[in-house]
Amino acid sequence: MRDLPIRTGRLVLRPMTAADVPRFHGLVTRPEVARMLYMFHAAWPLTEAGPFLDDWAWRGALKFRLAVEENGLWRGWIGVDDAGEPEIFYALEPDAAGRGLAREAVAAFAGFLFDRFDMPALTAGVFHDNPASMKVLRACGFHETGVAPHVSRGRPGPAPCHMFRLPRPAG
Repeated sequence: MRDLPIRTGRLVLRPMTAADVPRFHGLVTRPEVARMLYMFHAAWPLTEAGPFLDDWAWRGALKFRLAVEENGLWRGWIGVDDAGEPEIFYALEPDAAGRGLAREAVAAFAGFLFDRFDMPALTAGVFHDNPASMKVLRACGFHETGVAPHVSRGRPGPAPCHMFRLPRPAG
């Protein structure tokens, strides 16, 4: 059974700490990032970020978030909830986009989750105007299962959200 941190060719996915709070908050409150996530908005108070990350801390069970680092630099985060078919979510700093880091992080994270936890599948939701994230999920083996309106606190109203699913690998 794998344990943390998760290491790839370029990345380290490690449990978040209090030192990550300012970077996490700064990323999820960027309007162009917040609108792609369900629960954040540009005016989300920094004072709520620490307790939020503590609630989502790694404790050996589902429902946690990890920092994504490249060469010791904080690049973003990735997480999973504790639903029956857990949903993953992630965000990278805009200057880290376009280099395959999200694909590398998602693939490694999915492998870790299937190795460590008994679950039938992973899911993910991506807003219609985020084709880069859809491309990441497809490259990692996720298949689109439908489109439904979904709310983001970073948007003025519901928007089409593409739902994806990755079944547990055979074997």
